[in-house]
Amino acid sequence: MKHIVVLGGGFAGINLVNGLIKEFGHSIGKDVKITLVDKNSFHFRKVLLFKMIIEDANLKVPLTRYCTNGVEYLKGEVTTFHHTKKTITLKMENEQNNTLQYDYLVVALGSVVQEVSSKLGGITLSSIKAALDIRQKLQSLILQAKAEENKEVRKGLLCVAIVGGGITGIETAAELTAWFKKEVQEAGLHSNEVEVILFDSKEHLLRGVPVKVSEKLVKELNRLGITIRVKTKVKQFEDGQIQCADGTTYRVGECIWTPGVKVNPFIQTLQFPLTKEHQILVTDTYSIQGYPNIFAIGDCARIIYRKTNQVDGMTCKEAIPQAARLSKILKNEVYGNSHSITHKAFPIKLYCISLGPDNGFVWAQKWGLDFTISGKMGARIREKTWDQASLLV
Repeated sequence: MKHIVVLGGGFAGINLVNGLIKEFGHSIGKDVKITLVDKNSFHFRKVLLFKMIIEDANLKVPLTRYCTNGVEYLKGEVTTFHHTKKTITLKMENEQNNTLQYDYLVVALGSVVQEVSSKLGGITLSSIKAALDIRQKLQSLILQAKAEENKEVRKGLLCVAIVGGGITGIETAAELTAWFKKEVQEAGLHSNEVEVILFDSKEHLLRGVPVKVSEKLVKELNRLGITIRVKTKVKQFEDGQIQCADGTTYRVGECIWTPGVKVNPFIQTLQFPLTKEHQILVTDTYSIQGYPNIFAIGDCARIIYRKTNQVDGMTCKEAIPQAARLSKILKNEVYGNSHSITHKAFPIKLYCISLGPDNGFVWAQKWGLDFTISGKMGARIREKTWDQASLLV
């Protein structure tokens, strides 16, 4: 019986397990054994982390939910692996080591949120604790503003800066603006005193999107009361002031950093061939270069569609089809089928963005044509993509 071990219970890992269950079905436990390994007991929906600023959202899904049909789950942290012996060593909950033998190993260890140095001030939206700290800080600012008679000082207290204009930054700005205005109003202050400024160093919001689409998104954000500052690099937040590289300053109550993600640092310890961004170099069948029985997908892998040299992004929408394709490749490997399955790029350019309660923005490009959907329909599509990525529908 062949043994497939999947490292990582993120979006790539859980979707791969789901694909393997579909591919092998009743053969699990007979022809193949499947084991999911993660140091946590849950799948963390980190794309929804911004929700924790405004409400106590449940972002943890038990990994046992995905380990059905005989799939085994092990809670442990990888400490070493020996590719010639086909073994990995795990440190288990009881601090004991457990050696696991595999026939096929899949590295799906994903990414982590980049942490901005505390020396730069503000709070990086990097964890549940950070989100709760932001909520507490904003509530404190409201109390300070309520006690402040000076209008200009009060305006500064009720101004929030968000640095980083990627999807997380945009979604954080939109969700936070609606919540903050409501909280301010309930405290007896005027909601129009609230200002949220979204800073981004790039030419326009959203990489790879046509300027006209970006401008349409900016209009939607402006309508929500969000001020956009592109081509503006923030250097530091200190003493209630945002300091920009061009010398401009802004008086704000708090600064929230949303710098995006980076490859899980643990990948650098595994001695695989890496890019300068520390992604694992893989072939078009997702096997790691030089390691034919070890595969990598998701954010930790550099995956290229050879026909166009298009590089997959570090988002759920790329990880899900990678996982589906790899499950078929592994089935062929187990049964010795020669049918070749190789990576293909995501068929359309696509962004789905939440713009706060009952509001969203979706952009798709196909055949050179741009399609956008906003409002409640956009919100429904965004919510569906969140649930689909975590296999909750």
